[in-house]
Amino acid sequence: MALEFGVLGALFILGAWLFETFESVKKHRALVDLRFAVVYALGNVCLMAYAWLIGDMVFFFINVGILSIVIFEIAYTLLVAKKGK
Repeated sequence: MALEFGVLGALFILGAWLFETFESVKKHRALVDLRFAVVYALGNVCLMAYAWLIGDMVFFFINVGILSIVIFEIAYTLLVAKKGK
């Protein structure tokens, strides 16, 4: 039962991140402050390593998903900034 709650929570969090990212892309605007995104990504990598070391795969995979979204947001923000010049 606990695993199901963890998976459900992970899906809600990833869904929220994806929805917000999709809405920003639809409006053709920069998604994140790049300094924040880089620091966040580094912290996320540390949390992924921790989750792996303690064997918490739900926590690990939610962080993999969020890191993927943040990397996309960084790339998209750089692309938007480049087009704006």
